[in-house]
Amino acid sequence: MAEYKFDPEAHIITLYAKLSNIQVRRILVALDTGATYTMIPWDFAEALGYEPSLSKHRVTIVTASGTEKAPIITLNSISVLGKEARNVDCVVHDLPQVSRVEGLLGLSFLKNFSILLNFRQGILRIE
Repeated sequence: MAEYKFDPEAHIITLYAKLSNIQVRRILVALDTGATYTMIPWDFAEALGYEPSLSKHRVTIVTASGTEKAPIITLNSISVLGKEARNVDCVVHDLPQVSRVEGLLGLSFLKNFSILLNFRQGILRIE
């Protein structure tokens, strides 16, 4: 079991995730239980050896400026708090610069684990 303390008064819960393929990259993500997919930026996907523009699998996402199609890639692995999930589908899309994070940790990662969010104590557990 991995445990992470967060500020229950904060507007978002941020964590670091390790993305692995040919390369390894560390990314700051927001925990997003409302996101179907984990989301990573284009430059991270390309640095890991993926070519998102060639992906035939795309999903419609809602952005501040409307809707758009974004590619989905399957990451070799994502690790958060030492817990690894393999073959995780991720949307490749850049968040606005005003975001305090580089990506989102969505259900495509979270569904691999038992997750406990205790807001009273400010504890996230991943089992």
